[in-house]
Amino acid sequence: MTPDQDALIRQAADLEDTTVTAFVLDTVTSRAKRVVKQHQDLVLSNEAFDAFIAELDRPAKPAPELVELFKKNPKLREG
Repeated sequence: MTPDQDALIRQAADLEDTTVTAFVLDTVTSRAKRVVKQHQDLVLSNEAFDAFIAELDRPAKPAPELVELFKKNPKLREG
């Protein structure tokens, strides 16, 4: 950390009437939550959403690999 960064962080912590550690943890935690949320949320245009829903509404096609797996392992069907 540069001296200027240190001074700025200390000044901000003082203005918030908190410790540098608490200020840094609060700031980093807030940023981390935003980053995680941005990577969790899926935002689609109306057109893309409509296409997505249309795909979900289509009947499923059997996957040959799964059909073969269930033929070889009938116990997988139970449960």
